[in-house]
This record gives sequence, structure tokens and C-alpha cells, in this order.
Amino acid sequence: MTLYASSKRRIRMILIFMAVLGTAMFVQLIRVQFGPYAPAFAARESFALERKDELDASRGVIYDRDGRILASNVPMYYLEVEVRQLTPESKKQIAVVLSRSLVLPYEDIFQQLVRDWLNEGQVRIRLTREIQGGQPWPITIDQPVADMLNGFLGDQEAPDLSGLALVPAPSRTYPSGELAGHVVGFVNQKGKGYFGVEGFYDEWLVGDPVVVEHGSIPLDARPEPDAPTGVNLVLTIDLDVQQMVDAILREAMESNGAESAYAIVMDPRNGELLAMVSRPALDPANYEEWLPDEEKVGWEWVLAEPSVEVEADAQSETDSEASPDSEDEAAAPREEPIIDPLVAGVYEPGSTFKVLTMSAALDAGLVTPDDVFVDTGVIEVGGHTIKNWDGTAWGPRTMTECMQHSLNVCLAYVAAEKLEAPLFYQYLKAFGIGQLTGVDLEGEVAGNLRTPRHPDWTESDLGTNAFGQGVSVTPMQLIAAIAAVPNRGVMMQPHIVRAVAGPEDVYWPQATVLGSPISAETAEKITAMLIVSSEGEGRRAAVPGYILAGKTGTAQIPGDQGYDPDLTIASYIGWGPVEAPRFIILIRFDKPQSSPWGSVVAAPVFREIVERLVVMLGIPPSSVYQESG
Repeated sequence: MTLYASSKRRIRMILIFMAVLGTAMFVQLIRVQFGPYAPAFAARESFALERKDELDASRGVIYDRDGRILASNVPMYYLEVEVRQLTPESKKQIAVVLSRSLVLPYEDIFQQLVRDWLNEGQVRIRLTREIQGGQPWPITIDQPVADMLNGFLGDQEAPDLSGLALVPAPSRTYPSGELAGHVVGFVNQKGKGYFGVEGFYDEWLVGDPVVVEHGSIPLDARPEPDAPTGVNLVLTIDLDVQQMVDAILREAMESNGAESAYAIVMDPRNGELLAMVSRPALDPANYEEWLPDEEKVGWEWVLAEPSVEVEADAQSETDSEASPDSEDEAAAPREEPIIDPLVAGVYEPGSTFKVLTMSAALDAGLVTPDDVFVDTGVIEVGGHTIKNWDGTAWGPRTMTECMQHSLNVCLAYVAAEKLEAPLFYQYLKAFGIGQLTGVDLEGEVAGNLRTPRHPDWTESDLGTNAFGQGVSVTPMQLIAAIAAVPNRGVMMQPHIVRAVAGPEDVYWPQATVLGSPISAETAEKITAMLIVSSEGEGRRAAVPGYILAGKTGTAQIPGDQGYDPDLTIASYIGWGPVEAPRFIILIRFDKPQSSPWGSVVAAPVFREIVERLVVMLGIPPSSVYQESG
């Protein structure tokens, strides 16, 4: 009985304990569900069940036409500081280590660390450095430096870096450096693409982020998906051609003392851009000074987290288009080049524009190459006096000779008395003047073309526009228009992307026809005239064995007080071989000091580029085409 009673008592105590425990658990459940802490528990439960992270896509890679990388991704890190973890010693050690490792002023870093951030309501900051103009800019480090700092953070014997944290940052690397900087553009520290290809195709390159849901039940755990990637782009640019053109242009710019220089090499058959060079160059890895002002604002003491972008060449040694005594009023001052001046920097083209004027008159059947014009050295259009580049009269000259000697008076006559305003501007619009080409590079502008419908247009514009004065274009716009001549009258849209490689397939964009401003017959006539012109004013552009066509240009530069009498833009545009054109090249030098003339400054550069280009592209001499019929 005693043993039975003892067992019974134990069982009763266990039952009582379990009842009390059950009651306590029930009370706690009621308390959690309805008590003062119920909202906090509910929020925590919701976070555990519904927590989602957005996994950013890896930015796509940019290649040249032969698969060489122009832009890719590298691991980079921001340097951030947890203010509450800093100690007097770690403030000093962080400043010492970073100043020595990154070659930055010790005092600049130390002052950021000792500032009373907590009193300002900030618990985490991002360290900065000064860039040009005194602007603060977030410090970023590459993987080797990050490995060193992580080693310090994990070593108790190393300098005290308490509070320092390395945060992954989106970053791009450009293996070709400044060689294609203006074309490729750049990506800022927020991962946004600016200008060139990076800007135009920003959304494609970035791709779509992936949302990852995290379950709270361990058995529900699943591996995270691989980071997605944006599309990869293969450009039409040939890096070898780009490097060759860049080297020639850089040397010529230094020798002639020009302020800037530009070149475009394009295939007129399909609009593919083989090379685009702008000098001074842009290094996309050091882009801060090129950012739009609004992107530079607000970086001061950047927080990691908030608390709670003249003419015209003559056969002689000289060739300017408008006489220094010209009474022309300057058009609006030329915009300063920005990022990619080949699509965004407008200028008055000078005598290269005469190709379009003469093409229009030939196509309209209003003149023939052999028509004679008696040049008296002066013509009045709309009450405005126009003279030749040398101020002299050339007497009876055929239309071919007018182009050969680049006579302003003759071309003004063709525009004003043959074409007349409605037809002249109709042709210019057909050539795309005053309009965007649609090239796939961010920042393109349309230039400026006043027509009779414009309130500021005067009849004198008709005369000056004929030889490229009072009208502004971009280099891309001009080369696209004139490329219609070597392409039998068909104007192609210039483009920079050759292929788009997505996650599942590769897309090859098709060449786009912008229009046919002139007939194939007209294109042949103007080409024949420009072959003669090249043998005269443009003889410095000649390449033995190849029949080429082209036109020089020497334009005065407009300003607030009219045209500058001394400074010019010297240019040349030419193509070949004329039997089967494979390239068209535009060369431009701004404010050359050695000579003002396009025939002296730009034509020889064209020749040097062509001499190498025909070898690189395997283009046979003209005799081969002639023998094959």
C-alpha cells in the first residue's frame, strides 16, 4: 500500500505540473496574440514569412567586332564606417592604414572619422576623397586592397580597424582605357550608364533584377539562384582600326597644334562604324569631371544609408571658304564638345557641305558637270555680299572646276539662282540635315538648319548655307549624309552595335535605310567631279594605286562678335575605292596653328589613314576592280 500510495502521489504531481505548464503556455499564447507586444511579434512573423531580397543583374559585357573586351565588371568596394563601433585608437589606425594604402591625405580621412556623427543623427557613413573642383567623392577599392583590409579586420595582432566595413560596389573596368572612351561612355558609382553605348543601352546592359523569397522553415530552404546578367553587346568598332586612327590623329594634333581633333571611319554600304576617335580623349575609369552637375551634388560626407548626369580648299596651298572680309553674320556659337563630340558637338562644316549642294543641283537636273559659270569673284544674295575664299575672280569655270577650286560664289549661285530656297532645303532635309541620324549612341543632337519657315531665316542664308556657313551639323550627321554618294544615292543609318547576345539567343540588327536623297546616276556624277577635285585641292589625300573621291573644308569659327578672322576648323571627307567603296572617312581639326587650311592639315591625315586601312581590311587597289570589269 505504501508503494502504491507513493506512485499515486507522484502521478498526481506530474499531472498538476503538466496542467500548470499547459495553463502557462495557453496564457502566454493569449498574451502574445493580444498583449502589448502583439504588433512586434506579428511584424517579426510577417518578415520571416515574407522576406524578399532583390538580386541585381550583373551588367553585360561590351566587345569590339572581333570579341575583344571594351567594358566588363570587376569587384570593387565602398569603405563604410559604423560610427558607434569606432574607438579613439581605431580612428587613428583607420586613417593611417587608408592614407598609406590609397595614397590619400591622412588629415582628410581622420577628420571624417572624428566628426560627431551621432549628434547629427548618423550611425553609418561612407568615406570620401576629393576630386577635381574640391568635390567629395566616395572612396572605392579593388580586390587586392580589400583582401588586405579584410586580413587586418580578422587579425587581432593587426592595426585596430574597429568600425570599418567593406561594402560591395557596382564597378566597370575598361581594358582599352581612353582608346574608345567617348564611344563606350561610362558607368557611375550608382551603376547608371552615361553617354555612348553605356548610356544608350543602359537598360539592356543592366538587365532585370531577380526577387528571391526566403522561407522561415529550415526544410523550406533552397539555394539562391545565380546572379542574372544583362545582355552583352558586340560593337561594329574594330579595335585595331580604332587604335591606328587614334595614333595618327594624336600625332597630327600635336604637330599642327590643334585644340581638338576628330575622326570617323564608316562603311557606307551598311552604316557600320569601324572607328570613332575624339581628342582630347576620355578615360571612362576617371569620369567624374564629365558627370552632369546634378550628379556631383550631394556627395559631401556621403552617407552609407539615410538615418531612418572659312573655306574652301583650292588647288593652291590655301583653301578657305569664306573670306576674312566676309560680311556674313555668324550663326549661333558652336556648342562646346560634350562626352562624344562626334554626335553631340555641332560646328559649321564649311566646304565639305558643298558636296550636298552640288548633288542636289545635279539630281534636280538644273546643272551638269560641264555647265559653265563665269565667276566675277563676288555675288549678292539677299543683300549680302559673298566672296571667294581668296577674294579673287576665277572667270569661266565648269561646275566640276567650281568644286575643284571650291568657289563660294559659284555654289551660292547654284543654290540661289538654280535650286532656289524651296528645292534647296527640301534636298537638305532629305539628306537629314537638321535631324537626328538615330545612331545608337546617347547624347546625339540634331544641329541647326534654318529654313524659310524659321522666323530668323533671311534670303542671305540661302547663299551662305550653300558652302556650309550659317548651318551647323555634327560629324556623324555630315558623314551619314555624304555617305549616300558612295552608296549610289542610298543613305544608311550609322550604327555602333553589331550583335546583341541575350541569355537565350543572339540578335543581329539589320542595316537601316534612312532614304535615297539622290539617284545612283547623280551619285556617279558627283563622285566623278570629286575625283577631279581630289586631284587638285585634295591632292595631299591621294593614295597611290587607289582612286579616291573627297572634299576639303576650311570653316571660320562663329562667335559673339562674328566670325573669327584667324581661327578655323580644317576638315576632309573622302571615300574609296570609288569602284566599290568600302569606307568613308571624316577628319576634323579645331583651331590648328600650323596652317588654317583643310587641304594642308586634314587631307594628309586622310591619306595616312587610308594607306593603313586598305592593308588592314584587305582592300585591293583600283586596278583589280578595273580588270574585273
